[in-house]
Amino acid sequence: MMSNSRKTVLVIVLMLVFPFLSEVRTQDLKAAIRLMRGEQFKAAASAYKALLNQNPADGEVYYYYGENFINQYFSDTSNNSLKEISDSARIIFQLGVEKDPANPLNFVGMGEISMLNKDKTAALDYYAKATALLPSKANKSIIMDPVRQANVRIRMANGYVRAGIKDTAQIFSLLKIAEKLDPKNFELFIVKGDAYIILLNDGSNAITNYNIAQSLNPQSPAAKLRIGQLWMRAKQYKSALTYYDDAIKIDSNYAPAYKERGFLLAKANRNDEARRDFGRFLRLSAGNTYARIQFVNILFDLQDYKDAINQLNEVYKVDSLNNDLNRALAYAYFETAQYDKALYFSRKFFANEKPERIRAADYIYYGRILARNKQDEQAYENLLKGFELDSTKPELLSEAALCLTKVKKYDKAIEIYQKKILLKKAAPMDYYNLGKIFYNVRDFQQADTNLAIFNQLQPEHIAGFVWRARTKSNIDSTSKQGFAKPIYEIILAKTQSDTAKYAKERMESFYYLAYYNFLQYAQTKNKDYAVQAMIYSNKVLAIDPKDEKAEKAKQIIDNLKKFVN
Repeated sequence: MMSNSRKTVLVIVLMLVFPFLSEVRTQDLKAAIRLMRGEQFKAAASAYKALLNQNPADGEVYYYYGENFINQYFSDTSNNSLKEISDSARIIFQLGVEKDPANPLNFVGMGEISMLNKDKTAALDYYAKATALLPSKANKSIIMDPVRQANVRIRMANGYVRAGIKDTAQIFSLLKIAEKLDPKNFELFIVKGDAYIILLNDGSNAITNYNIAQSLNPQSPAAKLRIGQLWMRAKQYKSALTYYDDAIKIDSNYAPAYKERGFLLAKANRNDEARRDFGRFLRLSAGNTYARIQFVNILFDLQDYKDAINQLNEVYKVDSLNNDLNRALAYAYFETAQYDKALYFSRKFFANEKPERIRAADYIYYGRILARNKQDEQAYENLLKGFELDSTKPELLSEAALCLTKVKKYDKAIEIYQKKILLKKAAPMDYYNLGKIFYNVRDFQQADTNLAIFNQLQPEHIAGFVWRARTKSNIDSTSKQGFAKPIYEIILAKTQSDTAKYAKERMESFYYLAYYNFLQYAQTKNKDYAVQAMIYSNKVLAIDPKDEKAEKAKQIIDNLKKFVN
């Protein structure tokens, strides 16, 4: 049996040690949360795991560990899958519920996941379970620090806001209760500011609340960052830059501020400064694959595809199973004209991707990559899929039709061009290319109709008139009626200022006019036609006496000499 004196000593030691251990745990959790909010997700995850190794039943740590996944999603919604993030976070929250069932936070986390996935009914059910674990008139036996109670309600409100659910009555009610419980909680005013700007587009009230948050916690850069983002949204770039600078002055290791300032500087074409900020963001997020991928996105915005490839290959060394890397490498290699490598990574991406995660851009890039690799039949199919998913890009129809033209699938190409015309999305070159297709299938009336439209739309495009003249020649196959004559005369007038550049077009025009006048002379015996035929024939010879048309021009001249003399 332990003596009373030894018991007394043990009690005193425990009283001294447990508060110390609790304080250490609190500081460690705050440090992990700080890493998470600084977008250092990998480091934060390691910190949460370490805390759970020390205390596997700490529900609060499970909650913030789950939030780490959600924050990761919001750091780059383009490259992070909501479903995958939700699944990962849900597992952590469920463990939190199992290990610490009296802690309401993990029910709040489950509710937020449900809200993000548009299941408000399930979300409200989870929120109700969380509320049932808070002190109330019905739950007088539950004892909980007011600060912890306030945090639960703030987290619930934040769930609504981040999911974009415009239930402002419920949001502000939760925040009002939280404010009574913990009026100096700066995060309360951050969430309130977010609610005003995200859900109500009320910048004035948002700034008021962010400023309150800043005054309550001057050492946090979060409010400064939010105000900077708000001014950025309002296109007040100078003001935004000031607040980003302030955020960095408060915490020089706050990665999101460098990222946001980098975006702003890139928008201002201050690319060297932008790249420096993005590099700092990447260094602060060391070991964070998603941060490096975000950096790649930024390099894409700066059109620095060569550096993007270097960064992607670095990530590939440690995370070759990340299929987003195959996608990004395919894009980057395409933009640097390395089409064989682009094709390799594009195929690898499609082979490993779930259909529901494939974007319009993926089909578009794949289609263009296939086209560059002369695989036009597959190219047009992917370009059309891209258009189906993003009808704001009608140029994809033109690209698909061109691919079909190359493999001589003229009927399908005609169908696509006509679809584009019916959609009233046709570009001038569509009429030109459609006219040439009709020419190839020997439907010269349709060819003439479309080329005539093109001539009107693009009067300086010489090739358009050349193809129209050829079309007219085929409609008037004997050339006796001279349907092509006025078109060839237009070509000569339009090319007069640069005869060397348009030598071939001028030769074709001179030869047609020589032959037409020769036929007219043969029919009418009018010597004026003979004179014109001789003039045009000599112009053909002057351009290139060795050309096939020059040989024919010589024959016209020889025949005219016989007739005239």
